Amino acid sequence: MRVQNLNKYLFLTAIAVSACVSSCKNNGASDHLPPKEMQKILLDISVAESYSAVVKDSLHKQQGAKNMDSLAVYYKDILAHYHITEEEFAESLDWYKSNPGDLDSMYTALIPIANKWQSALPVTVPKGGPTLNVRP
Repeated sequence: MRVQNLNKYLFLTAIAVSACVSSCKNNGASDHLPPKEMQKILLDISVAESYSAVVKDSLHKQQGAKNMDSLAVYYKDILAHYHITEEEFAESLDWYKSNPGDLDSMYTALIPIANKWQSALPVTVPKGGPTLNVRP
């Protein structure tokens, strides 16, 4: 079940990232990030997307709702970590979107990595098993 959720997040992340950067203007540059680097960035973005959906604060209590303010900070930090600008990422993502075979190969290679990361996470269940909070 966890693998299906992670695969769903990877797919939704690809759509969300595409939607977020599709409004960025492509200046005609044909350069793109190498597949290995783009894989790392997309995996980090996927983790940030998942994290923002599970971490709750006083303003974001709805199950599955993403904290977009925190997510924007995560995106900025991820791009800074890889020393690329939002425009460079957008151009590269546009290149991969126009070369779907390369994009598909990249995501196919990401799934085993994500599964390995996920299997390393501890499974935590509250004492007495999972509970459902129902208010009368």
